[in-house]
Amino acid sequence: MKPRRKKLYGVDVLPEMSTGASDKAQIRSKGVQCYGIGPAIDYEDGAKGFGAHSDQERILEAELHRFVRFQYEVVMDVARAR
Repeated sequence: MKPRRKKLYGVDVLPEMSTGASDKAQIRSKGVQCYGIGPAIDYEDGAKGFGAHSDQERILEAELHRFVRFQYEVVMDVARAR
């Protein structure tokens, strides 16, 4: 998986824990494994102080495409590993 991460973002991507919450707890309580990944980058709004859950919560179209491609590659790598 490392070459694709480098290819898409130009750096190694490392796991991290977020203090935020999602609906995954309710899904896990039903016995479904679920994980979140979110390597989207916002060069345009981040410098202005906007970010997740701000009054300008958005993502650039180019970043959305890269984000979806990254998720696709992760799922394919996990599926191949089984």
